[in-house]
Amino acid sequence: MGFGNTQPKDAGNKADLYKSLGVDRAASKTEITKAYRKLAREHHPDKGGDAEKFKEISRAHEILSDPEKRSVYDKYGEEGLEQGIPSSSSDIFSHLFGKTPGKPPKRKTKAVEHTISVSLEQLYAGMTKKMAVRRKVIDQDVGVKPCSACDGRGTEIKVVKMGNMVQQMQSECTACKGVGTIFKYKEDREVLEVHVQRGSPDGHRVTFPGKADELPDADTGDVVFTLKQLEHKDFKRRGADLFVERTISLSEALCGFCTEITHLDGRKLLIKSAPGEIIKPVNHHIDPLTADFDKLSWDKIEGADCPSVDSVAEAQITDVEVLKKACQGQLKGRGVVAFVVDEKGERASFKSGTREQVLAAKASRPGCKMYVVSDPVASSSLRMMKAVANEGMPTFKNPMVRGNLFLILNIEFPESLPSEAQAELRKLLPPPINSSCASDENDVEVHTLSDVDPVLSYKSNQHNMDVGGQAYDEDPRQGPEGGGPQCAQM
Repeated sequence: MGFGNTQPKDAGNKADLYKSLGVDRAASKTEITKAYRKLAREHHPDKGGDAEKFKEISRAHEILSDPEKRSVYDKYGEEGLEQGIPSSSSDIFSHLFGKTPGKPPKRKTKAVEHTISVSLEQLYAGMTKKMAVRRKVIDQDVGVKPCSACDGRGTEIKVVKMGNMVQQMQSECTACKGVGTIFKYKEDREVLEVHVQRGSPDGHRVTFPGKADELPDADTGDVVFTLKQLEHKDFKRRGADLFVERTISLSEALCGFCTEITHLDGRKLLIKSAPGEIIKPVNHHIDPLTADFDKLSWDKIEGADCPSVDSVAEAQITDVEVLKKACQGQLKGRGVVAFVVDEKGERASFKSGTREQVLAAKASRPGCKMYVVSDPVASSSLRMMKAVANEGMPTFKNPMVRGNLFLILNIEFPESLPSEAQAELRKLLPPPINSSCASDENDVEVHTLSDVDPVLSYKSNQHNMDVGGQAYDEDPRQGPEGGGPQCAQM
């Protein structure tokens, strides 16, 4: 059926996840979690433990704490998990054909969603938060019995007389409300331990299978906790990178500076500029915290194509902006580095490979335009920012790897300088780039710069820039003698 070998695996033939955690194969979920926490504290790399051992016990806990994964592992071993074998034979038919032969798919109760607000400090260090949930469970003391009113069908037949006709009508059973069984609910309170892994992203979901409300003859839904990252007063986060903003003076930018930052784990970081280094203003066209910071830029080549490079997709449009969005949308991950627009054929083809391969295969083709991803190295100098390496957030999949801590440095310039100070600075600084070529001031108009708000400037003249009106008023008294044209009035 495409699942490979589905025979049950003997735990002795391979590494046993139960032995990794030091628990019996009949251990409960609580016992498994308790054993994992004890071993995690002992083998955590941050506390001098073995990183490989920590990965092993983390994987064992991930599988054995999930009822479905544990069921597959007990029957087929880790190969069963890798091949995606469902937990029961009936699920195999569902996995292959989307349904179980002979019976409709089993109902599942509605999932319960909760949101947990977590600080950046908590996401940095990781934590376990206890959450009490209340749910409706079936009272096993009363049990579940077939409804006698409808014989367990969930519907009842009523005979309705309409004049000389008698008609049978089917409706939901009022006794069991369409369930088909009679049972009693009771409220259950359970404390769930939500483990927030170090470096968890904003919006990460922690799922507890089968912890929602119960219903007879139905699978119990899940309880899902969604992490909501709170705003931080000092740090901004983008992926695994952290950003902190500081203002420095012009003298600090020219002569060096140092600043102290309290990190998310309480450590004090003293950060200095390199000796002799000049801090330059950040490129105002680049904001690393915007959504399109890593947006692709493209080089356009007129009258060109690369026919020897394989096309991974085609589109019957020539709108360049739409095609660019497609490269970072539905085609993301397919290695698209170029697209060719055929304006005559009103179509476009997307090319996969490397920038170098596309440029090497470039051929002349009138009526076509080739768009190639810009060389990332060419513009990297414009994106450079000061950073402390490996002091960002832990990465979600491997907490031992961290992002970087970037400093957004705003340079505060003095309002003015005495002429004497300016003269002394000129002796120390490189010569000016701009100078006047005029022989004397009589040959040019001399102007001094002043501060003007461009928004107010635009608005102050906006009424004079309106193309919908006329720049003059026509004299309504002017008639035929005035020599003006005659206009027919409608």
